[in-house]
Amino acid sequence: MTFSLSGLLRVRGAQERIAAEELSRASSERHRAETAVRAGAVSLSEISSQVDDAATLMAMAAARAAGRSALGDLQSLAQLSREAETEAKAAHVEARRELKGLERLETAHRAEERREELAAEQAALDETATVRGRRPAGSAA
Repeated sequence: MTFSLSGLLRVRGAQERIAAEELSRASSERHRAETAVRAGAVSLSEISSQVDDAATLMAMAAARAAGRSALGDLQSLAQLSREAETEAKAAHVEARRELKGLERLETAHRAEERREELAAEQAALDETATVRGRRPAGSAA
């Protein structure tokens, strides 16, 4: 007897693998976004503070304003990537839970099949022993 939910088990396995891939991708994107935030903060801190004239002051102020704006955008992107990773983790946990439930059902099914096979084998052995026990002593048949 085959496991009646084997098709669903294969589908759930595929869904779990897809969810794991999506989680991996989301984690990678989060890591890249956080690295970009750190690099942006370092870049912003490296803007020279030496002012020689008004043009340099204006250029420095513009660079800092643009840098802060870009850093804000990067921080927003990093936050979005963290949220996407959290959602991907939840989806993976759910897919894994559904897969594990079906795997437990399959294991129980296989164990029940094995018990039935052993019971049938034991019944055949008992029948053989009963038939031999009923034969007259010294009989070959």
